[in-house]
Amino acid sequence: MKTPNELYQEFEAATNGYLDLVAALSQDEINTVPFPGSWTAAQVTEHLCKSDNAMIQALNGPVQPTSRPADDMVNNLRAIFLDFSTKLPSPEFIIPDAGTHDKDDLISFFKAGREQIGKAIKTLDLTATCHLPIFGEPTRLELIAFIIFHTLRHTNQVKNISEKLVNV
Repeated sequence: MKTPNELYQEFEAATNGYLDLVAALSQDEINTVPFPGSWTAAQVTEHLCKSDNAMIQALNGPVQPTSRPADDMVNNLRAIFLDFSTKLPSPEFIIPDAGTHDKDDLISFFKAGREQIGKAIKTLDLTATCHLPIFGEPTRLELIAFIIFHTLRHTNQVKNISEKLVNV
């Protein structure tokens, strides 16, 4: 099992990698649909923000002691979210809005949520079990792993969007 410091470093690397990609896009590019059926990079960012908010609530919500290895679901989450050949359905509550998004506002909102998650990694007992209806009874550590893998998945998506924008 990773230490909180190792987990924090992995989280920071994933967050910074995503932010670097999004920051490199212009206001117009971040809101451009690269191909039919795709989200814009702005919508991907909003999706991550909405997901992060749900994770922040779960991380800081009621917990109970864990009666299994705290990282029991991590490998399964990794296999699911880092398999870029599959398309995963998004729960309704984290589907982004259509329309134009302000790049600076989105990035600020994203960073604010990430600061809260970083604080949780550094200060909370990551072995405790949370309640999150969509996930059941994950540990905080598993939620952090989900956030990391989810970020990496969408980093790959924004890379693909960025490549398509060159040809739009």
